[in-house]
Amino acid sequence: MPRFEMYLMLAQKKEGNIETSEYEIVCWVDDSGNLKEIQSVANEVINDHIEEAENLLLFGTANVKVKGNEVLTIGFRNSEANPEEVDEAIDLFGLHEGETIH
Repeated sequence: MPRFEMYLMLAQKKEGNIETSEYEIVCWVDDSGNLKEIQSVANEVINDHIEEAENLLLFGTANVKVKGNEVLTIGFRNSEANPEEVDEAIDLFGLHEGETIH
């Protein structure tokens, strides 16, 4: 069955500190050439991790690879978090628009 790999990083605020969690995830799809299906499945997995987060999620990134080739990069911010805290966390990790963590 066709699949893709996703590398997901979530930054959360816990007891005044910023902590990150990284996940390497294998996702199954019907057609690994269908970018819409890949994006839909990736979004479901990301949303599951967001909903299961025990602490305040600030932001995250996801890199999607099919057969070793990066096909999609997703970045997201928590619109309900204090924007200044999110910006400070992004600066702390050296992430700026157009950049990703590997």
